[in-house]
Amino acid sequence: MSLDSWISESDSIRKEIKNPYSSGCIFVIGILAFGVFGSIASLFFGVLFLTEEDKIFPGFGFFFCVSLVTIFIITMRSYRKASHIVKTIEIQTNTSLLSLRETGKADVELSLSEFISYMILFRAERSSSTGSSINTNSTWKYWDLYLVYRDGSCILLETFRDGNSLKQGLEFFKTKLPLPVWDRSDLRITNPESKDIPHKQDPKKIEPSAWVKTESKDQGTKIEIIEPKSIGKTFITLLVPVLFYGAWFTVLNSFLKNFENLIFLIFLIPFSIFFLGITTLMTVFIIFKKTDIIANTLELKFRYSTRIPILSSLLYKERSIPLSSIRNVRTIRMEQDNHILCVALKSSHGSKQRTFLDFLYNVQGVNLSAKQLPGDTELLGIITLSSWIPKGPGYSDLVYAENVLESVLGLREESLTFSGLASSSKK
Repeated sequence: MSLDSWISESDSIRKEIKNPYSSGCIFVIGILAFGVFGSIASLFFGVLFLTEEDKIFPGFGFFFCVSLVTIFIITMRSYRKASHIVKTIEIQTNTSLLSLRETGKADVELSLSEFISYMILFRAERSSSTGSSINTNSTWKYWDLYLVYRDGSCILLETFRDGNSLKQGLEFFKTKLPLPVWDRSDLRITNPESKDIPHKQDPKKIEPSAWVKTESKDQGTKIEIIEPKSIGKTFITLLVPVLFYGAWFTVLNSFLKNFENLIFLIFLIPFSIFFLGITTLMTVFIIFKKTDIIANTLELKFRYSTRIPILSSLLYKERSIPLSSIRNVRTIRMEQDNHILCVALKSSHGSKQRTFLDFLYNVQGVNLSAKQLPGDTELLGIITLSSWIPKGPGYSDLVYAENVLESVLGLREESLTFSGLASSSKK
């Protein structure tokens, strides 16, 4: 979150980012928190399990602590495998291209003349620290500086912790890329001033990787981003629901042993409904969610289901979006190293009443509300990728998928302009 990480040369500026999770403070703290604490807690509950008559509570405590340590080891092992990955973003004035590179992935090049503005977004994240006698809540403030492409796609350029640093950053970037500034935060520094950026060189074409699969289906083209499979990932996917349901069963068992205390029943019933409801929704609609994307010249279809065999047909949901309602297909590189492929719907599209199942299948950990632009009725995220995985799809695969969807649909995307966005946001 500093300009010190940017390397400035006569004809370019670039930033190289290494995996922040594979070493350093986060790795050491993780070892201390999960390794040391988890081992001690596992030993404690293990002794209780062997010596006490009651086996359920200490047994689950032992299982819970061992599971946390195992999840930590699998996760950190995955990040360590990705320790060699370097991501580079470079603005080249000699070729008038923006280059996005990542170790082991295809490069993405975009013409600088196709970008319409900088966009400033504000976000706040709450954190809490608890001491022996003090519980402190604090809010971390961030100003994210994005580049906005003519189709509404956004690329996070840099994140700043205060307004002054952001203003200095804008001066730095505008020396190489003199675009107008669209401020959607509280700084009020929108600035339409810009210079023409010449088109000097065509970006190279993105080639598909082994992680992108297309096939003919139902008189259309199905496109799929294949998720990498591993024993560790499958183990964690199955383990998480077991931990949640196991926690509930342990609480229930404790209540049944003291059934004469009916006051506890007042708390157990709403706790069970809430806890089991959240756990079930998370398991069915997030962990085991499956989405098929099928496009043809008339519409874009999303077929939602779950990988749980018994529920796959019961909870099946299909959503069709006519071509006339699609404004843009966008790829967004955003905070927390998330990459997401989205479909933006036009404001003229008559919004239909959504069912509860529609809502559940669109529950996602990535908040897209701030990325919705003036004129969007809905910004629907359809594929989300996390970063820093040692082997799997990347940003270039989402851009390729975007191009395939636009080609199959024959979509004539709405070309956005800075004046249109800035004037609409004032209304």
